[in-house]
Formats: sequence, C-alpha cells, structure tokens
Amino acid sequence: MHMMFVDESGDPGYPRGGRWRGWGGSTHFARVGVIIHGWRWKAWHERLTSFKRSRGLPRDAEIKASDIRRGKAAFSGWHRSRRDRFMEELMTLVGGTEDITLLGVVIDKQLVDTTKSDRLVKPEVRSLELLLERYNGFLHEQRDKSGIVILDPTKEKSDDNLRYFQSFLLDQSAHLDPLHIVEGTFFAKSHTSNLMQIADVCTNVFYRQMVHGKSGGPFKAIHKRFWRRGTRVQGVGIKKWP
Repeated sequence: MHMMFVDESGDPGYPRGGRWRGWGGSTHFARVGVIIHGWRWKAWHERLTSFKRSRGLPRDAEIKASDIRRGKAAFSGWHRSRRDRFMEELMTLVGGTEDITLLGVVIDKQLVDTTKSDRLVKPEVRSLELLLERYNGFLHEQRDKSGIVILDPTKEKSDDNLRYFQSFLLDQSAHLDPLHIVEGTFFAKSHTSNLMQIADVCTNVFYRQMVHGKSGGPFKAIHKRFWRRGTRVQGVGIKKWP
C-alpha cells in the first residue's frame, strides 16, 4: 500500500469583483503529495527523527516551513544562515532517495473562469482532483497498485474537500479509471507525523518556485523526485492549471 501525504499552500479565495491589484490574498493555490510505500514508512520516520536530532532539534519538534523561514517555534533563536542550511539539507535528504515520489499542482487563480461550476472554480477542489488523477496514474504503473490519501486533520472540517473527494473518485474524473485509490480520506496531525511535516515543507518550496521562481537550492534538490514519464515532468508530476 502506498501512502500520499498531502498539504497545501496559498488561500482559496478570490477578490471581490476580480480586483487583484492591492488584494491581500494569494494569486495562486498549490498542493503537493509526498508518496511513500508503507513498507518504507518506518525507516523514513526513523531517518527523519535522526535528521532532527543531529541538527539540535528534539525528536518531537514540528518542522514547518513558515517556522523555518521566520525563525519561530522550534527554530526560535536560529540565525538566518542556520535556518537556510537546515531547509536545504532537509530537501537534499528528500531529493536524494528513490523511496519518495512527489506530485505537485499549482493553480493560477487569476486565470480561472469564475463563471464555471464550483468544481472548476474552487482551487481547493480542482487542485485535489488534479492531484488524485496523477496519484492514480502513478499507482497504475506500480507493482503494488493500491494507495491511500492522508491529509492534515485541520482539513477534516472542510466539507467541500471531503464531499468532492468522494465525488471525484466515484463520478467526476474520467482519469480515475481503473481506480487504485482506496476510497475515503485519512488524517494525520502534522506535529505527530514526520511525513506530513515533509509535505508541509515541500509544498512551501514548490509554491515559492512555481509562483515566485525563487526557491533556488531547495527546489533544485527535490525536482528529481517529481513523478515523470520518461523525461517529461510537466503535466505529469507537476501540473499547472488552467
């Protein structure tokens, strides 16, 4: 059984009247899925715990990209160069293993036709569908073709995500046939899940690169982990929409 840990970056809202200039929200919305097979999960959990300890963090420290960048929580008191080095070394760890596969979806909300149905307008819904399509395609090419999806429990309260998740699996997407994803969504609290923490950081790095083009070394380190067919990654492991 494969496991895909999913996180998001950006907000799903739109400015009133389509007035983007001066709006305080994000222009983009992104999701990243971190895929690992269940047989390899325990070894990776232990590897990440060791990574934390070797860099002066307790085993139960929560790694969040926003904390690394701002020097908050577990990274309080760390100078900028130390935090930058931690980020790059963490992404190098992820990028250096074939145990992990990444999927990324980014939506430019400025280009979305907001007259369409909710399924195509709401970025939290559309991004999930696009991510699931790619996950299902990935699973189809594996020896073990089954997989589950794991979200942060803060998303559990989102009726749209859960309702549309079920709807996509059963009805909406022609790209989910044959279906390999186990029906239903599972949840793991970020502070108790090393892989969910990795999803948080990878999503932040992916978003900054796709939207601002300035993730530099961290994104270069993980780029090779995005799923591809042959040498093609665009439209496969990385999807830009619309």
